[in-house]
Amino acid sequence: MTRVVQADYLVVGAGAAGMAFTDALIDHSTARVALVDRRHGVGGHWLDAYPFVRLHQASAFYGVASTMLGRGQLQHRGPEAGLHERADSAEICSYYSHILMD
Repeated sequence: MTRVVQADYLVVGAGAAGMAFTDALIDHSTARVALVDRRHGVGGHWLDAYPFVRLHQASAFYGVASTMLGRGQLQHRGPEAGLHERADSAEICSYYSHILMD
């Protein structure tokens, strides 16, 4: 079966950059965007990351402009107490899936 999709932009890659670019296009224009990826879902390399891998920066500085990743809270326990939360791979993949569906 062949399906024709009409779009103003074709974004190849549903990782962090592709999702951020698509988010900006949708928020600031009336463009129709088609987003494709070779993987089974959105999130780029985070789909393949080990479960213990976390962002190297605060979650609030990652993701797309329209929706904050995380709650912007400080960690209260562990070796990073007092620092901003850092999302792990599962949180990031869930975040991007949510962004795609909104």
